[in-house]
Amino acid sequence: MNSKSIVFLWVVLSLSFSSFSQKNKKKKNRFPSYFGIVASPVIPNSFIGKIHSVFKNETEQMTVDFHNRWGVTFGATARIGLTKLFSLETGISQVRRMYNVSVSVPDSSIQVSSKLAFINYDIPLNGLFYIQLAEQWFMDASLGVSLTHFPSNVQDTVLIEPKYSIAMQGWRTASTYFAVNAGVGFEYRTLKAGTFFLGLGVKVPGKEPLFGRALMKTVGTGTTFEAYKPLKAGYFTIDFKYFIPAIKLNKDKQQPNPSLIE
Repeated sequence: MNSKSIVFLWVVLSLSFSSFSQKNKKKKNRFPSYFGIVASPVIPNSFIGKIHSVFKNETEQMTVDFHNRWGVTFGATARIGLTKLFSLETGISQVRRMYNVSVSVPDSSIQVSSKLAFINYDIPLNGLFYIQLAEQWFMDASLGVSLTHFPSNVQDTVLIEPKYSIAMQGWRTASTYFAVNAGVGFEYRTLKAGTFFLGLGVKVPGKEPLFGRALMKTVGTGTTFEAYKPLKAGYFTIDFKYFIPAIKLNKDKQQPNPSLIE
């Protein structure tokens, strides 16, 4: 499944949800669908992931460290209102995971480092529950799954004089897999300015999605050192979402839908 297929899948899902919502509106024109954007820092941790993944080759002559750094995710989100206190939420985001990779050979002066960026696309489907705190303030809790797609492997190669070359690589264990999502946060709803959300999220992959790998080759002798290890890649996020105001047609006039602040 390539990146175009992922985008196409999300479009199909969005159209399906919109169609369902329109049918639902004919019965109850109170719980609108509305759209927005989401932006989040990706925060590595040692609870559901690992900040430092340190490993060696079989003869322990080479040491490799994949240091998980902060990343970022950005995308579009859609919310389908089903009742006053429950919605479905989906979207599509690009996630950029950053690693500092260092390779060293203790018995020599060889020590190199590089940065690898892992790009993946994420399509969540979450159930969203509300608790109304005040007229325009709500607390949200969400739980669901997401389809995660890595379009390619990544690699950077460093040449050390004319004698050695070291390749630092990130391999996909699978191009597409599922993850579990959960989150909690607060949102402020306005009729004219839209809805503003701030919260915390967590993503737990169903499997270890990446392998870290280092390969050192000696020119001339053909000697090769190889070290690799699966990388735990669960992470936390601080989520900011903005939804544009929901409107409806009423006797040829566009008016804000009051369900945003019910």
